[in-house]
Amino acid sequence: MIFKIYDILLYAIAPLYFPIMALTHMARGKKRLGVRERFGFFRPGFFAVEKGKRIWFHAVSVGETLAAVPLVIALKEKTPDVEVYFSTVTETGNNVAREKLGDAARIFFFPFDFGCVVRRVIGQMSPDLFVVVETEIWPNLLKALHNKGIPSVVVNGRISPRSFKGYSRFGFFFRRVLPLVSRYLMQSEADAQRIIMLGAPPQKVSVAGNIKFDQAIAAGRPVITRAALGIPDGAKVFIAGSTHQGEEDEALKAYKELLIDFPGMVMALAPRHPERFAAAEDAVRRAGLRCVRKSAVTRFIAPGSILLLDTMGELAGTYAVGDINFVGGSWADIGGHNILEPAAFGKPVFFGPVMHNFRDISRILKDSGAGIEVRDGEELAIEAAKLLRDPARYSAIGNAALEAIEKNKGALAKDLKAVEELL
Repeated sequence: MIFKIYDILLYAIAPLYFPIMALTHMARGKKRLGVRERFGFFRPGFFAVEKGKRIWFHAVSVGETLAAVPLVIALKEKTPDVEVYFSTVTETGNNVAREKLGDAARIFFFPFDFGCVVRRVIGQMSPDLFVVVETEIWPNLLKALHNKGIPSVVVNGRISPRSFKGYSRFGFFFRRVLPLVSRYLMQSEADAQRIIMLGAPPQKVSVAGNIKFDQAIAAGRPVITRAALGIPDGAKVFIAGSTHQGEEDEALKAYKELLIDFPGMVMALAPRHPERFAAAEDAVRRAGLRCVRKSAVTRFIAPGSILLLDTMGELAGTYAVGDINFVGGSWADIGGHNILEPAAFGKPVFFGPVMHNFRDISRILKDSGAGIEVRDGEELAIEAAKLLRDPARYSAIGNAALEAIEKNKGALAKDLKAVEELL
């Protein structure tokens, strides 16, 4: 009965949600991609006719997709005849999946969680296993999989304190939904306890660690060169990555302060979402600085300029050239982004105090001395200047970052083993 009520609520909300969604995309000048796929309709021949094992991986957006990529690649290397289907919710996640996985997976947009839609997708795909990266609960999909006898597993699972509070309001519902999942491999003991308190059977829950540590040290991670960015040799580089509204202003304040002592410094600015490129460029102009878009770089940019990274999928590799790397989403009320990306290059990493989405990773890096928390642009400028004047300390912090990552890897092997066992 409770699932019928949930389905009725979805149908009741739909007439309001879809027009608002369409108007929002029109206002942004964007086209909603994958609409047919979201309703469970696919082009002819999308689903393979071979009778081998099939796995459906799901990741919401870019961060979850990047975390899933090493697992998909490792699985394909061990079991090349497995057919992998990979869904995302966001268009940026979809683009990253296509770039990183190529022919290793058939990539599509995640269907709306209407009972009839998810049953249609499952019927066409006939998966042998469903893998969701970082805890995202879709009740109708999980129920349909369970009714078909198809196992499901959460890998790299996490429940932030904020999410826990939200889920707890509907505890009576999730106590019916969470037992439908076959296994939960959580990032930390705290995450494991929260998912159990919400209703997951304790015998199905284990702690595997965070796959992002394995992802950080993966061989062949991208490296973007100074020449590709148009940055002159010898110039100090300050990178503010994955920034949100308001964070660009603070980062630009820090940069202007750093220019006093390091006049040849170049700053690279990378907003988290493509639709904010124009807003970030406006912030640069308000600060009285010159902005050069990465997509338009034809020669070395002048010291004191801002390089706006308006290309997708390059930020992680760009941290390799950063002398000072700040990761956004941590001054705004977002919860932080992946601070292991700069740390993996043996770099000190700066971030703000709002890190609830990466609570354990930020604690590990701070405890090891590799992570530096700063309250605002002024404090960032002060701490960054101290570090740049002390090469020995800079090197020690960079080594501590690599040691912390090496010490905490291992989740990939555990997640892979669980997937193979369920498959």
